[in-house]
Parts: sequence; C-alpha cells; structure tokens
Amino acid sequence: MKIKKVSLYRKEMPMICGKFTCSLEPGVDNAEVIITRIATDCGLVGYGESGAVGSYPMYAPGILASSAELIERHLMDKDPCQLGVIQQTMNMIPGQGAIKTGFDMACWDILGKSLGQPLHALLGGKLQEKAPLYRSITHAPPADMVQTLNDWRLEGYRQFQFRVGHGDMQLDLARIQSLLAEKRDNEMFTVDVAGNWRVDHALHILNRVRDLDFTIEQPCWTVDDCRSVRERVNLPIKLDNSLNSVNDVLRAYATNACDSIVLHINKFGGISPARVVRDIVGATTLGITYSTQWGTEITTAALTHLALTTSPNNLITTIDAHNYSPATVATNNPIVVDNGEMWMANDDPGLGVAVDDEALGELVKVIQ
Repeated sequence: MKIKKVSLYRKEMPMICGKFTCSLEPGVDNAEVIITRIATDCGLVGYGESGAVGSYPMYAPGILASSAELIERHLMDKDPCQLGVIQQTMNMIPGQGAIKTGFDMACWDILGKSLGQPLHALLGGKLQEKAPLYRSITHAPPADMVQTLNDWRLEGYRQFQFRVGHGDMQLDLARIQSLLAEKRDNEMFTVDVAGNWRVDHALHILNRVRDLDFTIEQPCWTVDDCRSVRERVNLPIKLDNSLNSVNDVLRAYATNACDSIVLHINKFGGISPARVVRDIVGATTLGITYSTQWGTEITTAALTHLALTTSPNNLITTIDAHNYSPATVATNNPIVVDNGEMWMANDDPGLGVAVDDEALGELVKVIQ
C-alpha cells in the first residue's frame, strides 16, 4: 500500500461559548482546523486534523504550509501502515507537533481500516467502556462563571476547568473563591492559569485559597517556575502549556514538577507520540488529561480511543472537543456524550468516523 494523494483543508470552527481566551489573545470567537485526507493506491482513505485557536501552538496558515512542505518532501509514496517508518522520518524534525498531527492521525485511521479494527484495539484494547469528560469555562465575571457552571451541571458534567489569569490578582482570587464555594462532593475542579502568573503572584493567590479543594493548572509559564510553586504550596499541580513533547513529559516527571499532565494531541504530533506518553504515565502515578486546542469529530474520536485505552488509575478526564462548535464533518454520529461521559458509538474500523468530504472546508493544497 502506498500514499498517492494528500489533500489539506482549512475549516473554520465558530465557538458556541462566544469567546475563548488563549495565552496570547484574551478573546477569540473562531477556531480553525487543518484537515488531512490521505488517499492510497488501494482505495483506502484516512483522515486526521490539527486544530488552532489564537496562537496555539501555531496559527492555522503556518500549520497548513509547513504540513504541506513536510508531506511533499518526505512522506509521499510511503506505506501509511508502516507507522514506525513514518514516525522516524517526522522525528528528524524536532518539535513542530502541530504540523505532524493530521498526517499521523490519518495513517492510524488507514491502518485500522486495512485490518478491520477500531483504533482502541490497535492501541492495546479498552481498559474502560466510558471516559469521564470535563467542561472548560472561559474567563468572565465571577457570577457569570458560576452561572455557566450550573448550566453545564444540568448536562451531567462533574469535572470542570475554570480559566483565570487574564485579569488582576484580586479578580482571579474572587473567581476562584466564588467557584470553589459552589463545589459539590462528587465534582473535580481545575483552575487553569495558562502560565500567566509570576511565581510571586501564584504564591500570593494560592496561599489565600490553600484550604480549598482544586488542582491548579500551569500557574507559571515554565516547568521550573511551576516546580518552584509546587514546592511551596499544598495543592496538586497540573502541567499543560509547557509540555509539547514526550521529552517534556519525561523531564517534568524526573524533576518532580507536577502531579498530573495535559496531553494536547495536536501539540504532541498525533496518536503515535500520545501512545508513548500514555504508556509512560501508566508506569507512574501521574494523572493524565487528554485534550486538544480544537477539533471536529475526527480529533474527538482519537481522544476517545486514547482515553478508553488508558488505565483508570491514571486517566483523569478528556474533552468532547467537537461539541464546542456547531460545525461537523461526520455523517454517522460516531461519538456518544451522555451524563458527563464519552464513548464510541460503534466499533467501526480506524477512528470510526464516517467523514463527509463536502464538509471538510476549503481545499487549500493537493499533493500527488
């Protein structure tokens, strides 16, 4: 089997939450995904994608242009089922996970279809039938964030991520105190700073709320600063923005910098490196959350398969990314979301997503 044609699409994803805050941009209302469609000489087709919102981790035009260059120069005419060979080629380019994710994901989709097996079987088999979900709540006045929390509770969500860090310290403190005052016994709260606090800011705020029950996510920008905070506060620390590769995870664990991690599949380079991180975490006591900067059912399916094949002792949660936008690419409703949990609706091969090619967005580049 050989790769014969790769088509790259750029699809806009309007946000149902109105505006979303990123590290460098305080409010964006539209995300984008770069969708990769790989066609083979035997007729099998696979799909993958890499999302971008604001500056994470690269703007969509940069992902598209660099992905096209990588594919055209180094990946055409390879066997998509030889994932080790493809990874060896892509690993020669350090970092740049966003430009590799779509291609890697599409190759896994093809491998599954060629074997008649769902992705979770290829990843070693399901260790649980359903994956717990979290809901991300963006910056707003404290009362508005509490109202949003209560709205999503009605949908069955029990894990929540609250974004802070784009206001003054007193406003962040008010947000945390207001939200934690509403916490119920069966809920898990994470406060995501996205690296926006200095170490002294983090210590000032976290010492004020040290008796509350929550995890603090990426309080400062670097791993070293987050570790410095962790050594001086009595709260679990989760790393996110400063983790972009398998090596970053190994370093964070080796230096005792965190209690749990967030794996953004688009930053790490797709399913192949995510599988490595999953297995590293499985050999430790680290918790893991699977996420993405944005995505359609294609990415959400990949996250679901990864979550279902992760030990329940390590899996914290994942995200139903496709439900953050009304845009869709699937024709078969492949993912079930119910009462704060997510699972695949079927055991169709590959990712399990029946893709509507007419819904992929603007066709920008064809390589053959």
